[in-house]
Amino acid sequence: MDSLDFAKLHADCETSHRFMVIYRIYSRSWNEAKAAAWNIAIEQSVECPYCMVEGTTIADTIVGKIEQLSPDGPEHYLSVISYTPEAVGAEFTEFINMLFGNSSLQKGVRLIAFCLPDEMNHTFPGPRFGQDGIRQLTGIHQGPILMSAIKPLGTPVSRLARMVYDLACGGCSIIKDDHNLFNQTYAPFEERVRACVEAVNAAYEDSGNRALYVANCNGDGEESIQRAWKARELGADGVMISPGLCGFGPLFRLSSNPDFSLPLFLHPSFAGPLTASDEAGITPFCYFGQLARLSGADASVFTSFSGRFSYTREECQSIARAAGMDMNGRKSMFPVPAGGMKWQLFPVMHETYGANTIFLVGGNLLTHSDSLKDSARFFRAEIDKLNP
Repeated sequence: MDSLDFAKLHADCETSHRFMVIYRIYSRSWNEAKAAAWNIAIEQSVECPYCMVEGTTIADTIVGKIEQLSPDGPEHYLSVISYTPEAVGAEFTEFINMLFGNSSLQKGVRLIAFCLPDEMNHTFPGPRFGQDGIRQLTGIHQGPILMSAIKPLGTPVSRLARMVYDLACGGCSIIKDDHNLFNQTYAPFEERVRACVEAVNAAYEDSGNRALYVANCNGDGEESIQRAWKARELGADGVMISPGLCGFGPLFRLSSNPDFSLPLFLHPSFAGPLTASDEAGITPFCYFGQLARLSGADASVFTSFSGRFSYTREECQSIARAAGMDMNGRKSMFPVPAGGMKWQLFPVMHETYGANTIFLVGGNLLTHSDSLKDSARFFRAEIDKLNP
C-alpha cells in the first residue's frame, strides 16, 4: 500500500457512512485498470448488468463506488471502492462476501485491506478478551507468551493428557490441541477435552503453574459451534477454529454471543490458497490481521518466516501491525507466529513482532529433550531472557 495513504483513508472512512475496500489490480493500462475496478464495484454489490439499476436508488446506494485509483508500480494499480453497510446488515459472512466474493474468482485482483466507518463498530465489535484479557488469564503481564501443541495425530487420550500436564508443569502458558485432532476414535473430542482439562488443573495443583488449555473445535457445519460450547461446558480455557476450513462465521457467532466466555484462537489451516499468492487472493495483513480481529479472534496463528512456510518477514510484520493497530477502538489481539519455530529464533521473533506476541512452538519443543517438563522450562527461560 506504499502508493496509498492508509492512515488518511482510515480517517476519511471514520467520517463516512460507507466502508472502503482496497484492491490491487494487475492491468497494462490506466483505462484497463479503471474498467476492472468498475467491474469489481458491480460484481461485489449488485452482480448484474448496470443497466438494470441505472437511474435508481440502488445505483445511488447499493452499487460500489470507485473512490480512488492510483498506480502501484509497473502494471499494478490500487483501487479503493466503497460499499454501504446496509447491504451487509449484521452478518459477518455477507461482509466477507461483499469484500471479495465473486471478484476472488478473477485473475489479477487481490484484496489488500479495508476500513470501516464508526457505525459498524457495534455490528462487528471485535475481540472480547484481546491481549489484555489473555494476559490476565495466563498471569503473564509482560513479554512474549509461550504456547505449544499436543500431537501427533494417532496419540491416545491418556498420552495427550500427560503431555498437557508436563507442558503446564514446565511453565508453558497456553497448550492447544493440534489442528488435526477432531473426533477420531483414538482421541474422541469430549473424552480428549475432559482429560486435558483435568490435566491442566492437576498441573496447577501440583506445580502452581497456571496454563490455558485450548480445544480444537473444527467440525462439519454447525459442529464447530456445538463443539465450542461443549468445550466450554467441559472446562476448556479457550477454543480454536480454522476459518479456512469452517469459515469466519463460527468465530463471529461465538465472539458476539454474550454467554460464550472463552478466548478464541484462529488457526491458518487451508488459508494458503487465499493468502500465499501475490497475484490473487487476500493479503496476510487482511486475512490473519484485519478479518481475524474483526471476526472476534483474540489470537491469530500464522506461519512465520524462518520456519517451514513461505510468508516473508514483511508480510509477517504486517499481520502483527494489523493485530495491534487502531481499529475504531477494538481490542488488540495477539499475533501468534508458528510453523517450525525454534528457541534459537526467539530473539529475531521478538525483534520482528515485539513483546505483545505469543510464540507457538510445537515439534521443536516436544522433541527438545527426553523430559517434556524440562523442555518447557528451557523454552520458557529463553523467552524470559527477552523481557526487560
